Amino acid sequence: AGFSNDTPREYLCNLGPDGRRRDADDRPELCRGTVEFIATKEFLVREPMPAVYFFLVDVSMNAIQTGATAAACSAISQSLSDLPEGPRTMVGIATFDSTIHFYSLKRAQQQPLMLIVPDIQDVYTPLQMDLILPVSECRDSLEQLLESIPSMFENNRVADSAFGAAMKAGFLAMKPTGGKLLVFQSVLPSVGTGSLSARETEGRSNISSGDKEAHKLLQPVDKTLKTMALEFAEYQVCVDVFLTTQSYTDVASISVVPSTTGGRVYYYFPFSALSDPAKLFNDLRWNITRPQGLEAVMRVRCSQGLQVQDYSGNFCKRVPTDIDLPAIDSDKTIMVSFKHDDKFQENSECGFQCALLYTTVYGQRRIRVINISLPCTSMLSNLFRCADLEAQFTYVVKQAANGIPSSSLSQVRDQVTSTCINILQSYRQYCASVSSSGQLILPEALKLLPLYTLALTKSIGLRNDGRLDDRSYWVSIVSSVSVSLAVPLVFPRMIALHDLTSRDDEDPLIPNPLTLNSENIQDNGIYLLENGEDGFIHVRNAVNPATLEQIFGFSSLAGAPNLLVLEQFDNVLSRKVNEVVNEIRRQRCSYLRLRLCQKGDPSGDFFRSLLVEDKAPGGLSYVEFLVHVHRQIQSKMT
Repeated sequence: AGFSNDTPREYLCNLGPDGRRRDADDRPELCRGTVEFIATKEFLVREPMPAVYFFLVDVSMNAIQTGATAAACSAISQSLSDLPEGPRTMVGIATFDSTIHFYSLKRAQQQPLMLIVPDIQDVYTPLQMDLILPVSECRDSLEQLLESIPSMFENNRVADSAFGAAMKAGFLAMKPTGGKLLVFQSVLPSVGTGSLSARETEGRSNISSGDKEAHKLLQPVDKTLKTMALEFAEYQVCVDVFLTTQSYTDVASISVVPSTTGGRVYYYFPFSALSDPAKLFNDLRWNITRPQGLEAVMRVRCSQGLQVQDYSGNFCKRVPTDIDLPAIDSDKTIMVSFKHDDKFQENSECGFQCALLYTTVYGQRRIRVINISLPCTSMLSNLFRCADLEAQFTYVVKQAANGIPSSSLSQVRDQVTSTCINILQSYRQYCASVSSSGQLILPEALKLLPLYTLALTKSIGLRNDGRLDDRSYWVSIVSSVSVSLAVPLVFPRMIALHDLTSRDDEDPLIPNPLTLNSENIQDNGIYLLENGEDGFIHVRNAVNPATLEQIFGFSSLAGAPNLLVLEQFDNVLSRKVNEVVNEIRRQRCSYLRLRLCQKGDPSGDFFRSLLVEDKAPGGLSYVEFLVHVHRQIQSKMT
């Protein structure tokens, strides 16, 4: 990047006849873009932390009755064998309703000892010892406890939930080490520190009356949970929240804690004890087993002429140059925007470096360095030719999500559309060869930008209808979503399931996606539309009952559940449908939640609303949108 560093004498090396160092191919840092170094003592503030997992389970009346507590206990129990092996892996558990119940898992005790913390305003942890133990020492008693928790609380009549206080208590137990706090929550937190109130009813009346302040309900209700989250991050505690709920839980307020500590929200609404336990287990298992690091610090550097303007993602920022990540994993993306503040030299290169200092789950401190060097150009046409549509569009999606809590939805939609128009107008003005003004000219690399933009304006996050929690969850997902998952989140993939048997075994597992308009939907068809989070299966009215029987095991839709468990039956079509769904789950690293959508039902109307190329109430069709974009460009040019 134009800077020179001093190196130790022993690093010197003679040059070969080609002018390169003779050892260039033997030293990874001289020939690879990404390199990891084991950190030396000067990079250690303390001994590398152990891998600590503390589970916090809601046992309030609602959680018990809906089966959410049993599903959480079963998922944790099944996941214990996936925790990192070794003496440094530690585990603890607590349950909560309007009080907090810790469990001492010491081997000597015949059964785990329950210790109750009744004070939910000024929280403390009982017994400094034995709440968190090496998993090798307490696995049997933990499994026994997880099996008995649902029956211990089966007659619980306490409806209140002290979510904030329980998190604080879990944090106090983990404070000496740091680690991952995994919280299973089922109702709106109603008592103790960080309690919330039902803002949803207020939201419904505001949005339907076109209230200009409706977006404020997508902001956290106050600073209590944010203050708590900053303290968690300081002591390297990362929080993941699994919301297994059937009602409003104020995701906007709750999601502040995961987003500040490097975690995320998982959202199961409406929670189904039949279909959701499998997804809950898969989500928890992937959370534990995916590539990840702990107590991380990240910094991005760049060449002269540029400077880092902003970071965006799930982290905590204490100093302007670095971001703190109590945990970082392969699913999280950090977006960095740069400011161009000086001239580049033509034919020179511009360097970028991302350095991440982190601890592996096995306790090794490492530095991962990623370098990239890009050519500079003064030709705008070169920029358009090399444009990365997915990366650019992900930036637009993240900017839109950032704007949702502070602006009206119509303002955010207008902003998104003008970004698209401004990009295409620049291309038209500076790069396109002179042609008739009657044509809409799109750069080859960005020809899908208008389609993606239209899809974004119709997405869960930006459409007028929909629940507050759904929109807040969408915003929380987008804040850390990767480039490869941002596009399907707003522009889903649709495939026909009814004719999979007509495909050869040599064909790709997943058929080519269909364009998202109703012209592609036949009356005798079954279609899967997936966005990486959910899979919507749309069954048309004239479907052959034998096809239904082969895929779902029932020949009529009467009484069929909305949330599906896909089974495999002994026939070719069922096998192929299962193969397709499992391949999508593998690609997305997400256990798709399958929902059945029927024509003439609200679920069928929702499916129709995802066909973004069709005209929608208050929204343009794709053809109309292209005409609108073209007109706007023409008026800017004149």
